[in-house]
Amino acid sequence: MKRVLIVIGMLFGIFGYSQKSNQKIYKKPVKKSLKKTVPTTSNKVATAVVVDTPVEQSIEKVAGKNEQETENPEQYEIIAQKIIKKNGWIKNRNSAFVRGIEGFVKGVYVGGGKVYVLIEVANRTNINYDVESISFITSPVQVKDRQIEAEEKIFSPIYAIQTESIAKKSREKLLFVFDKFTISDNKNLLFIMSEIDGERTLSLDIKPKYIVGAEYVN
Repeated sequence: MKRVLIVIGMLFGIFGYSQKSNQKIYKKPVKKSLKKTVPTTSNKVATAVVVDTPVEQSIEKVAGKNEQETENPEQYEIIAQKIIKKNGWIKNRNSAFVRGIEGFVKGVYVGGGKVYVLIEVANRTNINYDVESISFITSPVQVKDRQIEAEEKIFSPIYAIQTESIAKKSREKLLFVFDKFTISDNKNLLFIMSEIDGERTLSLDIKPKYIVGAEYVN
């Protein structure tokens, strides 16, 4: 009799364990809130607020707002944007032509303590002109087949509106801004533009009279 009771007890124990093991436990998902400290421009202490947007997106918005507030273009940049829309005041054919690339000195301007040089370049070929470099250097003046010796000087623009490539059968305006300067009558300011993987190097003379007679703009 005792053996029968023991066997019955063991059977109930096994049955109960199998019922427990077949049960699945479900937990209600907990919504997590992202806390982020939002900086403020006032003297108040920043407080933590709950936001639903990703951290990266929130930071980008704040950074973008700060950039817009700090953007304050220099006076010469504003003047440059006005000049680039002009056709230029130099009417005589002050130009150079090399292998289908033609350049023009369109005008020299002064304003806000800066000198502005407006250049126009036309690509009359079917091959794009990719700009490698642009430089400005003083060059001696030729007088009766003899060069007047003059010390060369490189002028570096502080601001420029230029292109990386001049497409085929098109033209582009270029503008360069310099700190105020003048050059003597025995020198020219030479504009030199060279081509990437090409030999169509364009040179233009910017005469001293153009710099002294620069048109005022504000």
